[in-house]
Amino acid sequence: MSRKALIIRLLVVVLIVGGVAFTIYYWFFLKMIRVPTGSMMNTIIPGDHIVVQKSLGQIERGSIVLFQYPDNPEVANSSGYSPPKGERYLSRVVGLPGETIQLRGNIIYINDRPLDEVRVIAQDSGDVDPLIEISTEGSGPYRVFYSEQFKDPESEAPGNFGTKQPFRIPNDNYFLLGDNRDNSFDSRFRGPVPRELIWGEASIIYYSEAETPGSGVRSERLFKRVQ
Repeated sequence: MSRKALIIRLLVVVLIVGGVAFTIYYWFFLKMIRVPTGSMMNTIIPGDHIVVQKSLGQIERGSIVLFQYPDNPEVANSSGYSPPKGERYLSRVVGLPGETIQLRGNIIYINDRPLDEVRVIAQDSGDVDPLIEISTEGSGPYRVFYSEQFKDPESEAPGNFGTKQPFRIPNDNYFLLGDNRDNSFDSRFRGPVPRELIWGEASIIYYSEAETPGSGVRSERLFKRVQ
């Protein structure tokens, strides 16, 4: 066999092995999802397409994860709503296993200490357009959004878990909240999420298309890190 033929054969083998490896990785460790709702605005807005990587290790506070809510008839009966089986959602990890969490107005307390977050007071601009930012307060590694009419930090937060009373998160469970805090039906209402129902972590926006007809691609959001 000539040297040239050997090189070509080796290249073909490498391409085949590489293609198989990528296919396996894609099917088992990556998901591409489109976000249709505004519960994570302005971090993620309707029309964003997100790459999600499977979480194999420890899940950290602040991560935005893809997950399912547990089957919980008691929660469904009290709230009047039960999410469809198999439905997956994106929310931010706020409370970790074993911690005590309470939401007092727009401030979260973990083990009775306020959590560092940048809290943005915002105004709705429609169902699909980003919220209009009015003011910010606090400091932290990520930003969350509250409606202008609910900006009183002493007001009672809505929900069943960790609002009226402190709530201890069970072992191997996580407390998840949407960044659009006043427009997210999250762990405050549905309870904590077991680790086994958390699939992976959102990493990047690979495509974004405006929901408004004729608006086209949002080029400024392409390949933006989700954080």
